[in-house]
Parts: sequence; structure tokens; C-alpha cells
Amino acid sequence: MKRFGALFLTVAILTVTFMTGCGQKETGEKETSGQETEVSTQETQTQEAETQEEQPQETEEKEPLSVVFYANGNFGDNAYFDGNKEGVLRAEKELGVKVKLIEGGSEQADYQPAIEALAVSGEYDIIVTLTGKTSDIVLELADKYPEQDFFVMDTTMTEVRPNIFNSMYNQCEGSFLAGAFAALVTTSTELEGANPEKVIGFIGVMDSPTINDFYDGYEQGAHYVDSEIEVLKSYVGDAVNAPKAKELAMAMYNSQNADIIFNVGASAGLGTLEAGNEAGKYTIGVDVNQNGLYPGSVLTSMLKTSGTGIYNAIELYQKGELEMGTSQLWGLKEACIGLATDELYEEHVPDSIKQEMEKITTALMNGEIEVKSQLY
Repeated sequence: MKRFGALFLTVAILTVTFMTGCGQKETGEKETSGQETEVSTQETQTQEAETQEEQPQETEEKEPLSVVFYANGNFGDNAYFDGNKEGVLRAEKELGVKVKLIEGGSEQADYQPAIEALAVSGEYDIIVTLTGKTSDIVLELADKYPEQDFFVMDTTMTEVRPNIFNSMYNQCEGSFLAGAFAALVTTSTELEGANPEKVIGFIGVMDSPTINDFYDGYEQGAHYVDSEIEVLKSYVGDAVNAPKAKELAMAMYNSQNADIIFNVGASAGLGTLEAGNEAGKYTIGVDVNQNGLYPGSVLTSMLKTSGTGIYNAIELYQKGELEMGTSQLWGLKEACIGLATDELYEEHVPDSIKQEMEKITTALMNGEIEVKSQLY
């Protein structure tokens, strides 16, 4: 009995000891888990605090894009320079860019120092200039000021730089429409001002590649309608001599039997339009819609909406989608070229001519008509 009792006591002691050991282990495990959770929570809170410190509390507003338009001429011409100005002001209104407009005047010697002064200032994201009268200047300045971006619009550049965007407008394509329209006018029996002779006129600002590109398209459009049509051509010699343009136009109307003249004379071309109205004949405006200047005499206008081109380029630049360092040709498809078909056009142009012009425009858009240009 003593041996059995001693054995029972020993087993009992061992059992109690084992259970006590297990209980301590479980308690230890629970305590360790709690410590790990506490450390983990502290680390998470620290990481969140660091992340919050890294992130700005408020998004900083970007400065608006700054654009300066340097016009190598004067505003107020109701034509070319006003049309470009309109595109820049549209960008200010619709895109929120900050713009400055500068009239460079007619003295070409002033252009280089004026444009360089704009580049030196560093105030503008984009400097916009026009035509071949500024392209060589910008090409040189682009090398000198590689951080400055330039737009050179409405001219053909054979070479550009990474900080230059160059856009050409397909005035040859638009002038084709003007020529086709003029041909339909001179062969019309519905317009009182049209005589039996198949003669149309063209008065350009000067004998230059760009102006002759207008003429080439005009002649092609006229001959597309009727190969027998005679196309007269004269040049004013400068962009402001309206009396000279009027004199040339009157000679075409009175001495050479022209029914309609295409005005490609910049500010001087206002004299051409005035002559058409006084002679009881017809004209085609240029660059902007000039139909309202002499309703019923200015039957339509060849829209070379270079202002739309400037707007488009600014918008693409703002989005980061403009291909700097390239030259691009924009025309009918880009809405940079066309004819003005407003309410005055609807009122004064016979339906037969409107319908024919719709067919020709569609064929041109679809690539069914090829217009050949010496410039591109």
C-alpha cells in the first residue's frame, strides 16, 4: 500500500507540473502575440504618417501657358493679320492661355531684333511668327535659344529645329475651289454681272512663291470646270497700296472683260473688292470672310484660316501632343482651308453654282481631284 500510495503521489505531482508548464507556455505565446501586434500597429502608423508627409496637402495650380504672337504687319486689315490674331485670341478665351499681341509693321529690318528680344526675355513658352519673312530669323534664333519654343506658321521651311513647329496651309487646294467658283460665275447665265466672255482675274500682293501658289490652284480650279477660261494675273507690289489694286482691277473689268477677280492682296486687296462693287462685277475675298464688305459683289471668300492653325497648334502643345521639330501641311481636312458659305453666299449665289461647288468640294476632300503645288 505504501508503494502504491507513493506511486500515486508521484504521478499526481508530475501531472500538476506538466499542466502548469503548458499553461505558462500558452500564456507566454499570447503575450508575445500581443507584443507583435502592438509593434506592427506602431509601424503602420509611422508609415502612414510618413506617406502623408510626402503627399502635398494641396495640388499646386500650374501657370497658364504664355504665348506671344509677333505679326510681321499690322492688325486692322480685315484680312490676313486679323485672321491670325483671331486664332490667338480664341486660344486665350477657350484654352486659358496668356497671350500678348505685337504688331511688327512693314519694316523687315525690325523683325530680327524684336523677335530676339522676346526670346531673351524668357517670358513666353511659345513665340508665334508668320510667313517666310520670319522663318530664317527664327531658324537662327532657335539654335541660339534652344530652350525657347517657336511656331512658324504659314510658310514652307525646308529645315526646322527641335524647338520649332512649322505649319503650311494648303492655299493651293483652297484656291482650286476659288478658281472653280470663278469659272462657274463667268459661265453663268443667271448672274447679271457676268458677260458672255469666259474671263476671270487674279490680283496678288506680290510675285512670290506663296502668292503664286494661290494662282496655280486658282488656274487649276478654273480649268477643271472649263479649259477655255482665260485667267488674268497682276501684282500690286506691296501689301498696303489699295489704290493700285483698285486700278488693276478696274482695268481687268473694263478693258479685259473679266467678270470676277480673286483678291489675294492682303490690305491692298480691299481696293480690288471696292473696284468690283463699283463696276457692278464680282470678287472673291481671301484669308477671312470678306463677304460682308460688299454683299452681292463679294460672292464668297477663300478662307485660309491660319488663325485656326495657330489655335490648333497651341491646343496640341498644351496637351503635349504637338510634334515639335516637324513641318506639317494643313488644308481642308484640318478646317484650315475652305470657302465662306454664309447667309450672304446663300442669298446671292445661284443654286446651280452652290450644288456644283458641293460636288467639287466633296471630290477634293475624297482625293478624287489632285491639286498640284510647286511648294509641297
